[in-house]
Amino acid sequence: MLSARLPAGRLAACALLLLCAALAQPAAAQTADMHPHGQAAPRGGGATGPVREIVLPAELASAQSIAIDSAGRVWFAEKVGRKLVAYDADTNRFAVHTLPASWGELGFSAIAIGAGDAIWFTVNRWAEGSEEAHFLGRFTPADGYFTKFALSGDVVPRELMVDAQGVIWFFAANRNHLYRVDAGSLAMKGYPIPTPGAHPRGLVADREGRVWFALANANKIAVFVPEKGAIEEHELPTLHASPGGLAIDGQGKVWFAEVSANRIGVFYPDKKRFDEVIVPTPGSAPVGLVVDDGGKVWFLQYAGNKVAAFDPESARFFEFDIPTYGSLPAGMVLDRERSRLWFTLSATEAKRLGVVAIDAALAAGAGSGAADAGALGAQASAWPVGAELRWVALPALVCAALALGGWFGLRSRKRRAARGDPVR
Repeated sequence: MLSARLPAGRLAACALLLLCAALAQPAAAQTADMHPHGQAAPRGGGATGPVREIVLPAELASAQSIAIDSAGRVWFAEKVGRKLVAYDADTNRFAVHTLPASWGELGFSAIAIGAGDAIWFTVNRWAEGSEEAHFLGRFTPADGYFTKFALSGDVVPRELMVDAQGVIWFFAANRNHLYRVDAGSLAMKGYPIPTPGAHPRGLVADREGRVWFALANANKIAVFVPEKGAIEEHELPTLHASPGGLAIDGQGKVWFAEVSANRIGVFYPDKKRFDEVIVPTPGSAPVGLVVDDGGKVWFLQYAGNKVAAFDPESARFFEFDIPTYGSLPAGMVLDRERSRLWFTLSATEAKRLGVVAIDAALAAGAGSGAADAGALGAQASAWPVGAELRWVALPALVCAALALGGWFGLRSRKRRAARGDPVR
């Protein structure tokens, strides 16, 4: 028998190693259950699970920058091109509007919807050495006109947002400032960002009129407080997180994506405190974050090729594959009235829009299982619980097995020596 051939110390070590293997097996099984959508999506298009795709007309390039108007039409700009497009999901029709040729070698950069469903936008120059665009653009669907609004100070606007009062906020490619433009008078004022070279992005306004945004290079989120006329900054607990994609929930908490750290973060303005949770898919590069009316945090996985949701109440993730392989999802917008998420697939060959029916997706996710992220606690860095913690414990068990085996071996040798037996 085995016990007759092995010393007691070696038997103890073997027993503990077998225990490690037994613990590892359930962990592997649990991981498979926790990630029902973890396999790579098939190449091509169509629909796998709750995510559907809308194929763009052949003459359009892939979409970037997306918005929803009051009628539920989805507006987007071409990633490479001069076309601004409206998609009516009820009629499945596209309306295409092209920048006037007189505007020069320019393409769309970012769009936002303002009062009267006017589309405000910024542009990129196409040719190196050509003149930069020091203006904001506006398209009015009612008459089909494009209009330029010149800006002072040689600023080159890029990302922009229109708040509930119709005020236009934007960042400039050549300035480390936040800019405010009154939609009526077009008076512009700039507010310097305290940290130099901060690379601001992710504009969003809360109910109090404060404007929140991320500082990707500074590893901070920031807020412009109108009463003070100044910007406050808050440093993230995780280094080199590259924050972006902000959204405000119903309680005023500020949610954001940490692109490089593969986490979703939240900031509590009243407590000046952060919490974070790790996205289940490794290296997913979360972007494009929104919060639905039920408080669930939706985001895109730029590298993971998925749409995902995090439920703060249950501390669980839901992940859904995007049918088109390597689609590079980038921009997301929430149609609250119809409970739909629309997003862009920015890969050059994708040429599709993505859409998710929120209720159907959550029902499908609940039926197939979801990743448990663990509760958001007081610690700023909250690790997910589950299979990962089992693997953290395995090295400790192996070390314990070796130590215990050594102790039994030493004890056995001492006993043999006391009896005068030869010690091997």
